Amino acid sequence: MPSRQLTLPKMPKRLPSRRAQSTAPVAGIRIGATHVSIALAAPAAGPLAPRVAASAPLPTGAVKNGEVIDAVAVAGAIRQAIAGHSGLGKQARIGIGCQKVAVRVIDLPPVQREEDIVAAVRMLAKERIPTAAENALIDFRLLPDAPAEAGGAPTKRALVVAARRELVDGHVAAVRAAGLDPVGVDLLAFGLSRCVRPTEPTLLLDLDGVTTLAVAGPDGCRFVRTIPAGIGTVAEDLAQRTAADPAAVEAALLGDRSGVDYDVAEEEPAVGRTIRAIASTVRTSIDFHIEQEDGVAPATCVISGPLAALPGVAALLHETLDLPIELAGALAGGADPVALGLSVEEVR
Repeated sequence: MPSRQLTLPKMPKRLPSRRAQSTAPVAGIRIGATHVSIALAAPAAGPLAPRVAASAPLPTGAVKNGEVIDAVAVAGAIRQAIAGHSGLGKQARIGIGCQKVAVRVIDLPPVQREEDIVAAVRMLAKERIPTAAENALIDFRLLPDAPAEAGGAPTKRALVVAARRELVDGHVAAVRAAGLDPVGVDLLAFGLSRCVRPTEPTLLLDLDGVTTLAVAGPDGCRFVRTIPAGIGTVAEDLAQRTAADPAAVEAALLGDRSGVDYDVAEEEPAVGRTIRAIASTVRTSIDFHIEQEDGVAPATCVISGPLAALPGVAALLHETLDLPIELAGALAGGADPVALGLSVEEVR
């Protein structure tokens, strides 16, 4: 499949399998706001464990709101991350996530032939998803049929993803410039779901430059949204209040305090303001999912990303969302959980 296309995982008949689709290894690549992370899962049964895990920092502004701005800088970070790591191979699967990606569950007409289903999905996507109206890449996977109403037939449903072409092209260009062959493009949420492998309805939150929200269960993600807030929001808030440089503030939040001299006590309130705003949008989104899409309320929450690792974030999310909180990093054996999940595929 051409590398510029989205490649959604098929609907599994059981929990995602570790069985490879080919003999060539496929690394998962997450191009985040502050770092590039790469992982390759070890070929073993049971929970995912990394065979290779690496990361490298990105210069400020190379990636903004989930979109590659400076492909040359991103390619340099990828090359730095993979240097000295044997066994990675050349193939890579890229994760994307920003407001230029839309995910919807769409009811389909009662058609059976594969070509008719494809045509129906594309027609309905362009009608109902603004992102898909023009110059977009569209992919889908069929979901279990919705229960039939009295006297009627079950409704066929599809999970449809539409991504702006320039978003995908920017990621692909950076990975190719680093000397790798992008063989697939998935949502960040799908990678995180494949790492977590939830057995019950679970809220997934990836707190990076933007926040990716997903509700997932044993059959994968059923609801995905992007919230335009993350670690950069905290940095901008702090910079405005302390007159510090936003890039230096962001570096300080991640542990490098050499470029700032503000009172560290300012950080906790700034983090709290951003997390509470994110949590408010999360609650509204979950309510929409339950009421409009016949969704199920999540029973737990798993978080990942640079903002998730800051002190107090997990406790504050537990307080504001009233859900048990688990760090995805604990499931990934030291690798970035999104990159690790991207390195495997769901199979039938």
